Amino acid sequence: MKKQLLTLVAVCTIMIGANAQTEKGDNLIGGAIGFNYNKQEPLNSNNTFTTGNSKSFNISPRFGHFFGKNLALGLQVGYGGNKSESQSVYFLGSGSPQYINSVSKSHSFNIIPYLRYYVDIVDKFKFFNQANIGMAWGKSKYTLTSLGNYINETTNYKSTYYQASIDPGFAFFPTKKWAVELSFPLLSYSKQNVKDDGVNSNSQASSNKSFTFGFSSFTPSVGVNLHF
Repeated sequence: MKKQLLTLVAVCTIMIGANAQTEKGDNLIGGAIGFNYNKQEPLNSNNTFTTGNSKSFNISPRFGHFFGKNLALGLQVGYGGNKSESQSVYFLGSGSPQYINSVSKSHSFNIIPYLRYYVDIVDKFKFFNQANIGMAWGKSKYTLTSLGNYINETTNYKSTYYQASIDPGFAFFPTKKWAVELSFPLLSYSKQNVKDDGVNSNSQASSNKSFTFGFSSFTPSVGVNLHF
């Protein structure tokens, strides 16, 4: 009887320890870091070919507080940057080739309140679903150079970005206080307004809207959280 009682106490202690990370009154602090690199090279060409590359990064720390068991409300802030370069060569008849180079640089800052709910799967593993509503502000600079036509234009843009999304994911707790997460976008709606400086006749303001559902644009994100 005494042995059975000790076994029951031990099992209860393990269960309490496994669920202690997402109890009411707990907090989490963490974030995610992302980096992307693309390179374009022509395999064959006749009258034109284009080469280029793009690099982007983002960092997004976040804080959350558990107002109920497995239910957290938090805030995420982020900063990101992007640089894209392309070089194009056009051959028009027997004339001299035309060279066009473009460089685009941008950076943005965002604020995203979120609501997250965890579901226990097995010991140390939890599934979560997260709803986000956010806003971002950014600036970009675009430079176009055409050596054949003697064009050298630079345009500055300002953008405002609104987004609502649902991002499910999985959390692994190797210890009581640390969690490693993998999340991915499932449903999202966004709207972006872009204003140009009006200096060049080829530049223009724009408004873009997008809706995404499913995994057609699967872009997972990895993050680490500290629970305390």
